Amino acid sequence: MRIIEKNGALVRTLTPAEEVLARGFAEGSLEGHRLLQVNQLLMRIRSEGHWLACDCQAHVLPVMNVTLNSSTGTLFLKNNPGTPDHASDCVFIKDERETSAADAERDEPPAAWLAPDTPLKLIGDFRASADREAERGAGPGLARKEQHRLMSLLVTLIEASGLNVYATQMKKDLTQQFAELRSVASRYPLVERVPASNYLETRIDMKHMMMLKSRLRDSSVFATHRRYGLLLDCISEVKARKLINDRSENGFDFQGHHLLWGGAKTSGPLLALAIYSPTTAGSHFYEMIHVATLPVLSRAHLFPVYRDEEREPLKMLVSLIDWMASKGVKVIMRRPVIGGTVMDELVLSSDRDRVLSVSLMKEPLGPEPSSDTFKRFADFKSLDTFRKYVAGFFMRERD
Repeated sequence: MRIIEKNGALVRTLTPAEEVLARGFAEGSLEGHRLLQVNQLLMRIRSEGHWLACDCQAHVLPVMNVTLNSSTGTLFLKNNPGTPDHASDCVFIKDERETSAADAERDEPPAAWLAPDTPLKLIGDFRASADREAERGAGPGLARKEQHRLMSLLVTLIEASGLNVYATQMKKDLTQQFAELRSVASRYPLVERVPASNYLETRIDMKHMMMLKSRLRDSSVFATHRRYGLLLDCISEVKARKLINDRSENGFDFQGHHLLWGGAKTSGPLLALAIYSPTTAGSHFYEMIHVATLPVLSRAHLFPVYRDEEREPLKMLVSLIDWMASKGVKVIMRRPVIGGTVMDELVLSSDRDRVLSVSLMKEPLGPEPSSDTFKRFADFKSLDTFRKYVAGFFMRERD
């Protein structure tokens, strides 16, 4: 058995002891510390973005990936589609059937508003081993729903805290912005009568992870439910299965899925929301499971950004709004993050009842309004030309 890169290059061969663990894992015969050992091995392989190649065939390599059952946080081995079959007597021949990534993405609903005072249920409870086979049959749909709810929670926090709105008179510093997020989180219980704010840390580093772990470990409010909390922070990027920020050279591992607002990778800074929970029933080893990210304008300004190409014109609009406020014209800029059909649309409105919708994207992402009050940045010759148009639109009726 070998660990390989996704391009097929050899990383290393498993040691005999590791191979015994892997075979025992596939057979379902491991318990106690040996099960913990193999889970740590598989999580390490997964976090490093590697695959396993089986040597049960003489001239071909059946390839497997380490997959997460998102409903339970448990790992299993899945045969890669399109790769050679295992030998008929190989213990790894079993193929866990799950919906393909393409099908999952196609069926994924957009992030939705979450009603307050309703338990979030962001991750499933641990189940007895006897229930695992039935759970795997019903798991994928439930797992995708739970992942979807994590992204929905992130955009709900943004919307309810007003961070998707910018106006000079409403400007908040970073401490105030995170205070608003924590305040909104208090309205959403992780499980019945357990506010998310009670188990939320707004900084991702070892100190705050240990603080959250300690509170979760000592808590009795989860009763029979799986203990979990949330980590929320502004980070630099997500690389492989690591959250990268300025608090660690190596980043922080997560073992689950990375959920992207808008479905496409965008560079940082990013507002990241992660589930923090034990990896197995009865374990005191806590780890980040799933992570949802949403690009923001800067580390100091958590206004949502749809794509990288928006950053420069968005910074110009923020500066322009501040300048117009100094001239007595109050303009509010709002970005729809929930329920909008065109997420790249920004709505600017003034206290003089003038409304202008703009898109900062080069290519349309949805139906484009045929209106004199909708403008696309790409239609202007330069950033300066666009700035002058927006300023003129709002300033020309000034008293």
